[in-house]
Amino acid sequence: MPAQRPFTLPEALELKPIGILESCFQEKFGTPRQPGLVPGSAAKLRIFPKFAPEHSLEGLDGFSHVWLLAWFHLSTNKTFHPKIHPPRLKGGKIGVFASRSPHRPNPVGLSLAKLERVEGGTLFLSGVDLINGTPILDIKPYLPDHDRADGVRAGWAEKNAFPELEVKFSPRARADVARVEASGYAGMGRLISDTLRHDPRNMRDKTQMADGVDMGFFLANHDVHFSVKGRTATVLRIETGARFEKKFRREKPRPA
Repeated sequence: MPAQRPFTLPEALELKPIGILESCFQEKFGTPRQPGLVPGSAAKLRIFPKFAPEHSLEGLDGFSHVWLLAWFHLSTNKTFHPKIHPPRLKGGKIGVFASRSPHRPNPVGLSLAKLERVEGGTLFLSGVDLINGTPILDIKPYLPDHDRADGVRAGWAEKNAFPELEVKFSPRARADVARVEASGYAGMGRLISDTLRHDPRNMRDKTQMADGVDMGFFLANHDVHFSVKGRTATVLRIETGARFEKKFRREKPRPA
């Protein structure tokens, strides 16, 4: 056989976002760890005009789901770590390529979202697990005949499922949910319940895992506060119109 020519890697690969996701999740805390866990989580993706959405999106509305190739723009990883701590392993380590951690050599994410509809150059999505402002690199239609595998195995994840929380609403929280839903945000109660049911806390963070501390996460412009005791999460209140600031979230949780 003739000798193969050496392969030369390019110094850099150019990636161009095709749009920026507008998600109901404003911060990492509270954002689902996987797609589809919170079916009511809504997002919009407006395709940049330079990618001619009137042509490039033609035919996409016939699909029920789409793959989103995303860039984890909030990843703080500065150096490569071959092993990471998945939350469900409760402090255990696993190889980064056996995980979906955003802390990777290239902070690229793959997410399956339900395509509700296409209007002009905008995709309306649900079941998302991506934060507001996430750059989207590509869209691909979900093909059930080819994207769904037979004889699957889930490795270490099969034996380390997240325990679910029971979710309750305080009297004030129930009134707040009614107010928010009456103002036009239908399904807010279910959205909050589904988000908390999967326990957004970091199991390695002793402050978050302490019983009864007041914690919060933003859904759109609604600041949802809750506490956890045992395996029960209680929604305490919903503050509407608050402005999300990252430095505010750096404050330690306080007793409810």
